[in-house]
Amino acid sequence: MAQSTNKELVEELEKRNVEGKYDQMIRKAKLNWYHDFKAPDEAPGGTKLDLVNDLANFPELNDIRRDVINGEYDESPDEEDKENMRAYAPKSLWKSLGL
Repeated sequence: MAQSTNKELVEELEKRNVEGKYDQMIRKAKLNWYHDFKAPDEAPGGTKLDLVNDLANFPELNDIRRDVINGEYDESPDEEDKENMRAYAPKSLWKSLGL
């Protein structure tokens, strides 16, 4: 099962954040900056790409970076996310999008 960037990623980064080096990533993750569906409007387009790039600054986090690249942090939409998607997606696409 996929892990989420706003829960499991935060927990993992907090465990490793002894010197406060990951504070900015933790803050962004808590604000859903890296989330597939909950990213704020001001977040740039590729939220997972941002995460991969942010993690690249810390070689000691390459295991997490690899997991992100391999889809371990690809969230599925919850009901709130689906409702938001319905507001934008044409009804003809709802079935194929699982809405």
